[in-house]
Amino acid sequence: MLKITKLEETQSTVVLKLEGKVTDQWAALLEGECRAFLRHGKRLLLDCAAVSFLDARAVEVLRNLPLHEVTLIGAPDFVTELLQTGGRS
Repeated sequence: MLKITKLEETQSTVVLKLEGKVTDQWAALLEGECRAFLRHGKRLLLDCAAVSFLDARAVEVLRNLPLHEVTLIGAPDFVTELLQTGGRS
């Protein structure tokens, strides 16, 4: 299960806290939430400190978000590594 909490929103930026496991069904929800904010011209900060698992679909979603508009903060090492390798070990 994934919990998405909006921590802060300003004119230009939204901070979302992600908690739990990001699997296929939750990855689609996360992508939808992120794309909605991006369509409104917001820059996103995704606090990933409490993410405990990413499946291949979650890695794909996060890698396909525009890097100049989305920043991951507090990501555990395994999240960073999965995103760098594309989910392949």
